[in-house]
Amino acid sequence: MSAFRLTAAQVAQFEEDGFVVVRQLLSPEMVTDLRVGYDAATRGELDVDVWKEQVRPGQILQLGMPNRHIPGWAEHAYLPRIVAVGRQLLGADIDYKYDQLIYKPPGNPVELLWHQDAGYGWPGKANHRSLTCWLALSPATEAMGSLHFLPGSHCDGIAEHLDATHKNPINAALEVKVDESRAVVVEYGPGDATFHHGRTLHYSRGNSTDQPRRGLSTHLWPDPND
Repeated sequence: MSAFRLTAAQVAQFEEDGFVVVRQLLSPEMVTDLRVGYDAATRGELDVDVWKEQVRPGQILQLGMPNRHIPGWAEHAYLPRIVAVGRQLLGADIDYKYDQLIYKPPGNPVELLWHQDAGYGWPGKANHRSLTCWLALSPATEAMGSLHFLPGSHCDGIAEHLDATHKNPINAALEVKVDESRAVVVEYGPGDATFHHGRTLHYSRGNSTDQPRRGLSTHLWPDPND
């Protein structure tokens, strides 16, 4: 179940642009399995102490380590599949480090501001050799808050990140000023994913639709002790 082979063109795109789109990374059946626990988490039905204060109706949610907290996820085939793709892009020592359930409810205007994941101070090897899988568990259009990427930005080092906590309720929000005219917008179907380098600048707008946006971010990098 974990086997999923990228094409040579997909690997080349990742190397050049710093991100790649992978359609149907997960089957509809796999998405349906994950959605059960995902939706229970966003409704506040799971007894997880670190989530209890965050779950509020109508608010954007950033729930850490869902793979450890949602029943059945640790044994599910989705994570080995994500790791297998990550290793094809950055090498055999790439592995899972942490994940985040990032949910945008209908009508929520909160943006994920332009930033690099490694710009949040990822340590050691993670600062220059890491990637994130953004997986859609329901449709994610631009109007719902799908991801925008700045191609090639992973080659330009770590940009200056400004404090943006006054704009965004997500923990320790940061922002980079960019030329948005160069941005590429990706829209997702359920089970589609993007893999982007830890230094690739990316952004998503708020959700102006009447449907929720269900996203899962999984972060991968080598063991710093290797």
